[in-house]
Amino acid sequence: MIRLDNVSKFYYSKGVIAAGFSKVSLNFDIGEFVAITGESGSGKSTLLNVISGLDTYEEGEMYVNGEETSHYTEKDFEDYRRKYIGNIFQTFNLVNSYTVYQNIELVMLLNGSKRSEIKPRVNALIEQVGLTEYKNTKASKLSGGQKQRVAIARALAKDTPIIIADEPTGNLDTESAAGIIELLASIAKDKLVIVVTHNFDQVAPYVTRKIKMHDGKVLEDVRMNGAAEPQEPERYDDLAISYKNIRPLSELRLGIRNAFNIPVKFLLTTFVFLFIVVALVIQLSSSRNVYSPINGEFGFNYYFSNTNKTRLILKKPLKDGVAQPFTADDLKALDGVDNVKVVVEQDLLVDSNLDFQNEELGLYVYGAAADIADYAGGEPDYGRLPKADNEVLAVSLKSSYSLPKGKKQIESMLDSEFYRYKYGDNNLDKDHPYKIVGLKYIDNKSQDPLAGNMEGTVLYCSPALLDDIRVESNARYGKMNITFQDKTYKNESHWPMFTVRASDSVEPGTCWVSEDYNYLVKNTLRAMDKPLGIEIETPYYKDSLDLTVSKIYTKQTFSDAFKIPEGMSYDDCKGIILINTKDLFKLYDHESFQVSVFVEDGVKAKDTLAKIKDMGYEGVSMQDLLYSVGDMAIINLVTKVMLVGLAVVLLVISYFVIRIILKSRNVYFSTIRMLGSNVSTARWLIIIDLLTDATIAFLVAMAGIWAYLKFFPIQEMATVIRSFVEPSDYVVIYIVTLAIAFIISSRYANRLFKNSTIQTIKEEV
Repeated sequence: MIRLDNVSKFYYSKGVIAAGFSKVSLNFDIGEFVAITGESGSGKSTLLNVISGLDTYEEGEMYVNGEETSHYTEKDFEDYRRKYIGNIFQTFNLVNSYTVYQNIELVMLLNGSKRSEIKPRVNALIEQVGLTEYKNTKASKLSGGQKQRVAIARALAKDTPIIIADEPTGNLDTESAAGIIELLASIAKDKLVIVVTHNFDQVAPYVTRKIKMHDGKVLEDVRMNGAAEPQEPERYDDLAISYKNIRPLSELRLGIRNAFNIPVKFLLTTFVFLFIVVALVIQLSSSRNVYSPINGEFGFNYYFSNTNKTRLILKKPLKDGVAQPFTADDLKALDGVDNVKVVVEQDLLVDSNLDFQNEELGLYVYGAAADIADYAGGEPDYGRLPKADNEVLAVSLKSSYSLPKGKKQIESMLDSEFYRYKYGDNNLDKDHPYKIVGLKYIDNKSQDPLAGNMEGTVLYCSPALLDDIRVESNARYGKMNITFQDKTYKNESHWPMFTVRASDSVEPGTCWVSEDYNYLVKNTLRAMDKPLGIEIETPYYKDSLDLTVSKIYTKQTFSDAFKIPEGMSYDDCKGIILINTKDLFKLYDHESFQVSVFVEDGVKAKDTLAKIKDMGYEGVSMQDLLYSVGDMAIINLVTKVMLVGLAVVLLVISYFVIRIILKSRNVYFSTIRMLGSNVSTARWLIIIDLLTDATIAFLVAMAGIWAYLKFFPIQEMATVIRSFVEPSDYVVIYIVTLAIAFIISSRYANRLFKNSTIQTIKEEV
């Protein structure tokens, strides 16, 4: 059956060569019960590993059923173990998380047996080894003797012609050891049983042959208990078992079982994949949010915040090189053009936002500013229409980020005071409280063209507040120069030395400057009473203001007149010019030089623009200012590249984390290779294991996202996810997660199975 002809095994470690055994020549045949003895390090276990195909040899030749094996690859040895070898290990090598039944069943599943064949065979073997009452007990809860009986039953379940047992009684009491030896002796009648043992006296009454080894050589080879003299081993044509590949459904069932049978490992790997799914969802939604068109499918523009496709932006032709303002007659004429829905006199207001905050409620509400006189949406859904100058009506999409959704939260908002952020001031203006007294929901932006910004919210307010917004908007888009002591300074290049801010503490026609201005005065030590000129320039007009320095402020007097923004100190603001609020208003209180017109039918927007141009006006359609489909394709490509980049990063990180987690499974996968599984089967078991974890993680993530969107609908991230992640995106994310799981498991399997089984155990376990 097996013949060794001058076989040697060597080990290489750090440049040192050590012999496991040397020049061993032995014959083994069916019906023998062989005991190999010797002191520790004599080479007996190494010899057993070579005979069983768990390890390779470097010299000589081993014949199996007359066939040479020196040319065998790892796959050839896998086939050899599958067909011929049943192992009983000294350390049992049971799967501790499996029951007795599952441990024995495992080898039959790997052998491709049908479930209908497995059950009666496994139950019979369990009864044969006396473990019927422990059938459903996990291996981790068995005694040493019971574990060894399970290992023997597992070897018998494979029904191979050769049984290899390494110290099968080494960890057992005398009574249990005797039972094991008797069982092995009964098996040896029609099989070849080879046992390595330190205690020869235990097996002496049963064995047919004793081989003693010392220092890697065979010292003694004698027949026992009336066994015949050794002969040339016979060749058996039908001896090897007919080994089949594991059935696909059995492989799937086994892989799924492995995913769950170690709770800690399952929870940790599931958490890693859960993190991957959530990270991909957040990255996808956030990227689309950042790069999304301001007005959905109609594109976007970096300069204009309201990109409603129905918007036309108009101006009048220059006259003698000077911009001309729109008159009441102009506005009336535009309003009478067919298809015109709304005419907004102050175009800058269309792209200007109002920002309100209630710190107590944690609400920050912002939206486009509009005149309440232009509101035509009927009664609000909550609250009422504004009546006072400090009251505001909010019109918004239901998906708005900032506005609350629940009835109680909305009622609480309507009963509370809000404060506004002014342009150029990071502090809330708490001297002027406002109230959002009404809320009106719209289904889409076409219901209110002024809701053309990304937030989809319009804040309708009084003309008084709009005047403030108009001045702030003009200041935002205009340039300001300061003239002092016959020298002109551009404030944008000398911040904050020549930055202008308003304060009611300053008398009209005058200004306050810091003591630093004293150093700009020629032939004197004081800037007091000196003239200071302010000139502003907008795209359409210029204006100027002549003031006199009425005070040189100190830290105390500056703080009394102007609130220092949070996070800044007096030194950060020192140099600001303070002027009266009305004086600042004068600089920017000019007629409208640019008008926005919103048409009823966006399809006819350009035709309407052509009619308006025929009336002597100049203008452009917002549709011509938006980025084209090609630009959007680039942005979509950037989004996808970012998503792929994140997936790669997650793959790298999760691989190293999961590799550490899966280290607890190295023994399992090495064991099933010893039991006859090939590398392909073991690899697919790992893949199915991780794919199952990834699927569970995805389902948990979907349930969590659903709960988050349901119970926290007004959270900003909830709105972003709801707005930018489609059902098809979740399918893609699931596929990406499965791909990551597949790559990780394949990579891990390649690493785990790169060497022989014994080398794998030594290096990885």
